[in-house]
Amino acid sequence: MTPVSAERVYIANGAVRWACERAFWPLFFTRLVTDVELSPLQLVLLGTVFEAAIFVSEIPTGVVADVYSRRLSVIISYLLGGIAFGLSAFVEDYALLIASQVLVGVASTFHSGAETAWITDETGSVDDAEPLILRRSQIQFLAAIVGIGLFSGFAALTSLSVAIAATGACLFLWGVVLLAIMPEHGFTRNKGEGWAEFFATLGDGWRQVKQIGALRILATVIVIGGIAKEAIDRLDIQRLVDVGFPEDVNEAVVVGVLVAARLLISAGLLTVVRRRISGRSVVPAMALFLAVTAAGIGVLAHVELLWLAAIGLVVQGGFHSATQPLVEVWTNTFASDSARATTHSFMGQSESIGEVIGGISLGAVAEVFTVPTAMTLSLLLFVAATVLTLTARAAWP
Repeated sequence: MTPVSAERVYIANGAVRWACERAFWPLFFTRLVTDVELSPLQLVLLGTVFEAAIFVSEIPTGVVADVYSRRLSVIISYLLGGIAFGLSAFVEDYALLIASQVLVGVASTFHSGAETAWITDETGSVDDAEPLILRRSQIQFLAAIVGIGLFSGFAALTSLSVAIAATGACLFLWGVVLLAIMPEHGFTRNKGEGWAEFFATLGDGWRQVKQIGALRILATVIVIGGIAKEAIDRLDIQRLVDVGFPEDVNEAVVVGVLVAARLLISAGLLTVVRRRISGRSVVPAMALFLAVTAAGIGVLAHVELLWLAAIGLVVQGGFHSATQPLVEVWTNTFASDSARATTHSFMGQSESIGEVIGGISLGAVAEVFTVPTAMTLSLLLFVAATVLTLTARAAWP
């Protein structure tokens, strides 16, 4: 196989990753709730370990991508992620589950920031990369819906474990394909600098986030959002189980349908956003999405009718997922060419900091009090993040 255009590889990467990853997480947490029967605190702490692994490895892997090879960093993420998903499919011992989540977290950091920096290099400029990022985001959501449908159906025919393992196999095989087809022409490797270049690039990324007002506000918003969303991401399926699943339905299929619905909402939102955001218009769009996320959490947390709680889950998940490409565009606008992947990694690390804090604190709240109580605190934090986001308009030149 010969290298193909960077744009096609970038689009295909997004489709494959989201088809596998977005199917993996609901299947995995359904397995943890129904098969392994973890407690709410165990569920949230498992996510905390995942985020802690990201926190520790996000910056080193981002700097490696800036100093050595962004292409190689992306490929490693697929290969390592596929192995990690496969491990997550069958283990039941809690220590082994923790180990699997550490591996998933480390694998994700090889991807975060590196691929955006890679495609920006290959297209030649931030302006050329921005519409491609938003177009791919739409395709990702649609691919995720397809992936969730296929893998959830496969789970209904086989088992949760077999379907989870299948997501890992697909991710790993795509990494092998990328070894043959993924180009890298726009990136110049820094030779002979070694660790000096490593730490110089790390410092450059830190200075950008610290000194540029719009990036500083975004990082703070991401920390707050990370604290808030940890209780939702890890306990949403538990909440639906508590409200009451009908006994004659397959949990994997129901959860798959709900996750697909929220991704469809995200795809629709990005269809509108692609045509209307430019420059600092990203700010009010993100604030709106965060506000609706808070409203959806309120419904999920406090309504005892299954179909209404499910609507709350779909709405909050759909609007929050739609903030991801906005964060990517926002960060890419202000990041320098020399430390672009590192700056994106700082944003990923900001989310990890928040989720580690949220996992410990909100997990304890859910265990001592109730899951709705923890979700109510998440709602209030998303309201605070919304207000802070709006202040970024003044910091945007």
